[in-house]
Amino acid sequence: MLKIKKQAQSIYAFKETGGEVLNFQIEEDCLKLFSGEEILCEINDEIISNRYFKVKEVKLSDEKVCIFCHDGVYNYLLISCIGRHFKYTLGEGVADFLVLNDAAYVIYSEEGMFGSEENLPIAELGLIKIDIFTGGITALLDDSILETLIDVQSMSCNNKIIRILCYEENGDDFTLDYDLTSKKVQNKVVLDYTVSGLLSVGDNFYAWYRNRIYQVNESMEIMEEIIIDKKVYDEASSISIGYSELVLESENEFNIVQLSKL
Repeated sequence: MLKIKKQAQSIYAFKETGGEVLNFQIEEDCLKLFSGEEILCEINDEIISNRYFKVKEVKLSDEKVCIFCHDGVYNYLLISCIGRHFKYTLGEGVADFLVLNDAAYVIYSEEGMFGSEENLPIAELGLIKIDIFTGGITALLDDSILETLIDVQSMSCNNKIIRILCYEENGDDFTLDYDLTSKKVQNKVVLDYTVSGLLSVGDNFYAWYRNRIYQVNESMEIMEEIIIDKKVYDEASSISIGYSELVLESENEFNIVQLSKL
């Protein structure tokens, strides 16, 4: 497990090949992200000056810095790429997002899809693909699938399939696979164990619950178990996942489980 000391304003940025801790600075309507002493990106936008503005998650992909943030009303995706900046208003109820090549995949929770009438219409689409450079939005799910997405928790991708984790009120939690090639949803698997989130390394998917991570097969059967240090888990104030990493954040440090290096 990798341990990295925290600073006052720092956040862990996820990346497919392994993330890093970034420091950030907010001044009026300007957000700066630093990798060490180097300014990784500088974005100016009116939402940044909002007193409720908060950086919730950062993902890095090639030359792109993707910042998932909130202004107290809506979620936004701010993207910086080689001097160009893009802003996408996502509305309420975003459950998770991924950045693959030049596209952002955004999935909405029950709150987003069936919540307030004041929410943006795109939230009703469930899973969308945003072309980062053109802003084009593609709905990826048909109505018959949308009806089954009661409570989306997270998603992960192995470069072929986006696996979606959903909860059911009756306890029959399940996963669905969206095939990036055929553009169809397939392989619904009802789970007989509890899962909090999904990760992936190469072609393999992993399921996380409390201080355990399970390598799973296509049918979500457990193939291998990885145990996280119970003391580190108990002391974590927050836990986040992205790509192949699970980050346990405590008061003074980030503890990172890097599945690609196990």
